[in-house]
Amino acid sequence: MKIKICLVGERAVGKTSLIQRYVFNRFEDAYRGTLGSKLHLLAFSKQVSASEIVEAQVALFDLMGEHAPRDAFRDAVFWGTHGYLAVADISRPDTIRQLPAWVEAVQYVAGDVPCGILLNKADLVKGGLIGGEDSRWLLQRFPGVPYALTSAKTGEGVGRAFQALLERVIDALLSKSLERAQLNVLAERVLGYAHKRGEVGVTTNEVLMAYRGTDPGALLTEVHTLARLGYVTLEAMGPNLYKVRITPEGEAIVTRAGGETFVIEEPT
Repeated sequence: MKIKICLVGERAVGKTSLIQRYVFNRFEDAYRGTLGSKLHLLAFSKQVSASEIVEAQVALFDLMGEHAPRDAFRDAVFWGTHGYLAVADISRPDTIRQLPAWVEAVQYVAGDVPCGILLNKADLVKGGLIGGEDSRWLLQRFPGVPYALTSAKTGEGVGRAFQALLERVIDALLSKSLERAQLNVLAERVLGYAHKRGEVGVTTNEVLMAYRGTDPGALLTEVHTLARLGYVTLEAMGPNLYKVRITPEGEAIVTRAGGETFVIEEPT
């Protein structure tokens, strides 16, 4: 896999230091503001089953904490983002209250991708805790979003936070890939059934009966996709009920596949 991860948040919250700690396991006390964005590449792997390991090439983007560039170039900056970490400085509560604007900017372009909130510089606050009001606001504003207390200086929580996000991103991408594969299989089943019935055709209800447990919405999506591709024709028979007939183009697809992929059993 190739994965794009962005770190966003206000100036001087420690985004660069977090990346330096995670990638190189080092920390510099001197502050150097980021101009534009910086890219760091690394490899990451996750074992997803007893016999399968996902190898990922990860691009970590460290983005400057200025509002004007964020709003002006968000389409270019966040396009293709698979996940992101929104960072705040726990010793500066105002940076916590700025997190929604950063999250909304990413979501506007990338959609609902995995994210996490890092409350950085935990070493500067006694006990590493935030105030009760800020804590309640954070949980209310970002329900279900995982957050972590981190310190780029000491390394506290940094590795776990990055690893947790990368694993969630990989799981999300695998889930989408599996969903696409399942929909492709469903399209093959519809085409195979229509091929077997020939001129008589097959109704969407008959396909649902033949493959019990199939999601009706997914079935109709694939049926309409096949029609747009010209592989079947549709005859409306009622609300969400269609007669599906294979076209010569669809027959050619079945022929090229040797028919084996499209073997179906009639329901009993």
